[in-house]
Amino acid sequence: MPLLRSMPVFAFAFALPLPLGACAQRDVPRNMSPTQTNEQGCTRKRSIGPQDAYAVPVPLKQACVGPYLLELPQNYYYNQMGPWHDDSFSLALEYPSLQPFKPGERINPSVDVGIRTVTVSYSYISRLDVRQALRNQYTPMEYEKDDPAASLATRIKGDSRYGLIPYYADLERIRAFDRKRMGRERAPGVGSWYQDWFVASDDDGQVQTFIWCTSREAVDPGVEFRDGKLVKNANRGVPECVHWSILPGHRTLVKIRYPRVALESWLRTQERAHQLFVENTDQQDGGEESTTLDKQDVVGISS
Repeated sequence: MPLLRSMPVFAFAFALPLPLGACAQRDVPRNMSPTQTNEQGCTRKRSIGPQDAYAVPVPLKQACVGPYLLELPQNYYYNQMGPWHDDSFSLALEYPSLQPFKPGERINPSVDVGIRTVTVSYSYISRLDVRQALRNQYTPMEYEKDDPAASLATRIKGDSRYGLIPYYADLERIRAFDRKRMGRERAPGVGSWYQDWFVASDDDGQVQTFIWCTSREAVDPGVEFRDGKLVKNANRGVPECVHWSILPGHRTLVKIRYPRVALESWLRTQERAHQLFVENTDQQDGGEESTTLDKQDVVGISS
């Protein structure tokens, strides 16, 4: 099975923000070590005991991505307190500024705070070429090889948009396939359930960025700007995008999630996610991989 392949999701797959206030009150396992080392040799300092997401000055917290030690102020983290006890983590930035939320702002967040959250996660790819890990996101699995929704080749190629090449879902073809295979459509009458795909390539034509978004059939953006802030509008649902890119010099796959209205800022968002990683990590395994910020790792696409 292709690594980290995203499964189809329903349109308007916006998850309401979950309360985070209880995180500071989680029970801490007894006799927990003050450090944690992963299989690639990265050792991070754990945050043990009650954590204060509102603390100012904001304390630095550490996380590991493969052999790389990432160190950022705690309000950059999704829970604004650092990694979870199992070492997993993601970052949360506010759209459109792409700056961290104020300390404590994401504790018991409102719907509007959730709406304007850009989530960033990093996966170190140790047993596969990171470029293949990216290709797996838009390559059909064996059971999907005849599915017109699962391949670039069976989609409707459109004109460049925001510097991306769109591959729209061919709804007529998909529905015919569904009726033939299953005797019914997977989402009868709901074109917005499907995904539109977008890619950006380098000078050699190799895909460097892959994005899927809620279908263009979902016309309403689900959000609006009010007093300079992105907030939920009165309509139901929020179309979203999931954005994949790579840091080849670091063997790292980057996943970013944001509301579809932010697609126009995809490149700025990608550069921000890449810079946060490269400028705030040190390698701990003594290897020779790059830890400097270069054009390939920041952008990686043709201009």
